[in-house]
Formats: sequence, C-alpha cells, structure tokens
Amino acid sequence: MNNWNKIVTGTLLTSVLFTGQTLTADAASTGSATKDLQALAEKTADVTGDKKADTITLYGKKDKNSPYISALTVKVTDGQTKKSFPIDVKDGGYEPKLSVQDFTYDKKGEIMVTANTGGSGGYTIQHIYTVQNGKAEKLSLPGLDKDKQGIVGDGFVELKPIDNNKNGLYVLEGTERLTGDYNADVRGYLKSKWKWSQSKWELMSAHFEPTKAEKTVYQGSFRSYDSAYDFLAPQSWNGNILIDEKTGPHADPYLPEAKSVTSFLFNSSKAEDQAAVVVIYAFDKSDWKKLNTPNEPPVGYEIAQNPATNTVYVAALPQDSVFDPATDKGKKFQSLVMALDEVKKAFVLVKR
Repeated sequence: MNNWNKIVTGTLLTSVLFTGQTLTADAASTGSATKDLQALAEKTADVTGDKKADTITLYGKKDKNSPYISALTVKVTDGQTKKSFPIDVKDGGYEPKLSVQDFTYDKKGEIMVTANTGGSGGYTIQHIYTVQNGKAEKLSLPGLDKDKQGIVGDGFVELKPIDNNKNGLYVLEGTERLTGDYNADVRGYLKSKWKWSQSKWELMSAHFEPTKAEKTVYQGSFRSYDSAYDFLAPQSWNGNILIDEKTGPHADPYLPEAKSVTSFLFNSSKAEDQAAVVVIYAFDKSDWKKLNTPNEPPVGYEIAQNPATNTVYVAALPQDSVFDPATDKGKKFQSLVMALDEVKKAFVLVKR
C-alpha cells in the first residue's frame, strides 16, 4: 500500500481497447436469448450512431430463493430499423445496474452493466460495450495492463461514470479497497480516474483516502497497521491512552513525507485535552535524511530502522506538559510520559 504512489507516477498507464469479442444476432435469436429472463432496467439513448434513440434493456434470471441475478443479457433495439440483437454478458451478480454514457467521445453512448459480487471483498463486476456497424464489441476495463483492473490489480469495489467537466463526456472513476491482514481490515480506498484517449483508457489521476477509524484505547500492547512493529508500553497506559493511527500520503498535513503517523494520546472525553504523550512517525530513509538537518528544528528522535523496507521510525515527545502540573490532570499526564530510552525499549520491530 505504501508504494502505490510510486506506481501511479510511473510511465503512462493504459489498457487495451477490445477483448476481440464480437456479438451480433438477428431478431429470432434475440427472442430466444431473452426467453425465460426478466427485464431489470431499460434506457433510451443513441448507441448506434445514427442520431436516433435506441432502446437498451437489461435482462436477467431471478432465483426465487436468492437475490442473485444470473444470465445477465442486454437487448439493443435499433430506433431506426427496429431490429434487435442481444449481448450475452456471461456474468451475474446482486443488484445489477444498466447505464449508457459517451465514454469514447464518438457522439454516441456506450453500454455499461455493473453488479455486486456479494463476496467479503465487496467487489463489483463491470462490462462495457460499444456498438459499431450494428455489432457490439466489449471494451476492456481500465487498469495497469490488459490483465488487471485499476492501480493495484485486485479489482474495483466500484467503477462508475462521472461527467468530469459537466459537458456530457464521461470518464470512469474507480475505487479499490486497500486492506491489512484480512478483508475486513480496511485501511483506505484508492480512487482513480480514467479517460478514453483514442483507443485506450488513460489514467488521469489517483489518490489514497485513508479510512477515518475511531481512536482505540491502549490495552496491553499495540501493533501497527502493516504489522511492522509492536509498541509495549507500561501497564499504567492501559485504559489511559488513546491510539490514533493514520497512513498514506495525507497522514500528516504538516509532514507529507511521513508514511504513517501513530499518536498515543492522553485519554480524555474532551478532544482538546487529548494531548500526545508520544508520536511515532515512519519515513522512507531518504526522506528522513532530508528532514533531519542541523539547520532545522528536530522533527523527533530516531528510534529504529528497518533495512528490509528502507524505513526509519522516529519518536516525538512532548516538550512541556499541556496541563498545570499541580493539578490532578497534570500529574496524571506527566506520569504517562515516557523518556526516550523507554520509548526505544517499548518499540519492537516485527519480522514478517
């Protein structure tokens, strides 16, 4: 997850235009293709390019005992000739949707079918078709190469059309989930925009949006989001410290070089009293070298290095108590503050 930005900023990322699948049929075969199927959605738009409104209908097979829809099929009825042909989507899913937008900027719409897979990963299936000379051809999905979707290649949890410039010309916005050790451990979402350029999808932009996780209470130990290190604080921390962990390029707006920032905060019901007892940063070694200069105030103190990931870990400690040391709150806060040597001993790299 920490390397996604390096991947994004590499050379031009595109996907191949067509899968080579050509789909056509006469009226008789269209009827047989949709027999025993139920109409799920219908759109009216020009998809043939003759400036006449065509009718696009999505069909599927419903199961009485399940909300899953199988045998998804699209029927295109030419608005001028009234002839129809089917598109066998060869897929199924939950809550299928049909949309028609101009993705290829040829002044006619493309047909898009999406559905939820229902799996624990929350993924969706997507199929996009363009009609050329009375034939439907399937477009590949945007991704790093023809065999992968999106930036990291695990598939999209959402791929939706957006009118980026409000001019009727659409781009695709993809969303990919980035997880920790298991699917439910969602660390954030990678958002990407893809524009059709001549005969391929071109990556326009990408950014990471970390999940806004609730602060957790320290109880016994803490393991970082990527299982890179443990932090084993004194027992006095149990119940008295909140953990606020942020990762990705926006982890710290004042230190954009930080790959992750973990703040151990004084546990108080008032947000303004949740002062940091210690903050641990993770930097690429090269970024830390640039930051750690004698002419600038120190960001913190280096406490460990992980050569395997080229990462330097840095601890920042409070310079003064934010509370009056004579008060009960001030005394309690001060009792939770650790010396630098204690922080180094509590910090343990984890071998994976």
